Amino acid sequence: MKKLVLTDIEDLAALVQAQIEEVSRTSAETIRLGIPGGRSAAFLIEGMLKLPDAILSRVRLYLLDERLSGERNLDTLLASGLAQAMEEGRFKKDSLSIPEVGKPLLEEKATRFDLIYLGVGEDGHIASLFPGSYPSEEKGQTALVLDSPKPPLERVTFTYAGFRTYARTTPICLLFLGEGKRPAYLRFLSKKEQAESLPCAFFTQENFSVTIITNLKEQPR
Repeated sequence: MKKLVLTDIEDLAALVQAQIEEVSRTSAETIRLGIPGGRSAAFLIEGMLKLPDAILSRVRLYLLDERLSGERNLDTLLASGLAQAMEEGRFKKDSLSIPEVGKPLLEEKATRFDLIYLGVGEDGHIASLFPGSYPSEEKGQTALVLDSPKPPLERVTFTYAGFRTYARTTPICLLFLGEGKRPAYLRFLSKKEQAESLPCAFFTQENFSVTIITNLKEQPR
């Protein structure tokens, strides 16, 4: 497991740009990126849009969870610069996939993600996989969540099974950004909990390739 400590959260955009450029050098095919909604999405989109057009044209985005009421995660992405990039023709609308109930998120020809970013919540949730809310043994790429512990109640999320199938060899970047994430961060580092109580622990308990990205500094002893 790797750890990257950001001096400032604004440094995330430059890091994302560098990571995607590195992926682009290993393959000339479509670059499939899994991304979260929420506050960190703006920095991810900012970094992606700094890419040269030759690389950006190969990027396909997969939103890993969506809200079914209120302000949607899609709205956050569009407001972060993606809508403008679409209007300018730098990013195609059909290169963005949104999870829907009962439909696979990845297209049939896709075998894996190339890079995944996941914001980690205060309770350790990832996407809309909250503690105790979705059994890790269930199958299918997407699942309907009806009782989210934070509003809105209804969401669609990529699943643990989806990660097992399409991200087993994918670099997973877990974002612990902001002081409010420190308790989840420390719980994750302790390696004492399973996905049932701390969903982000799923990736270490099943030996995925994980990189922690955080702006949390070590506290004085």
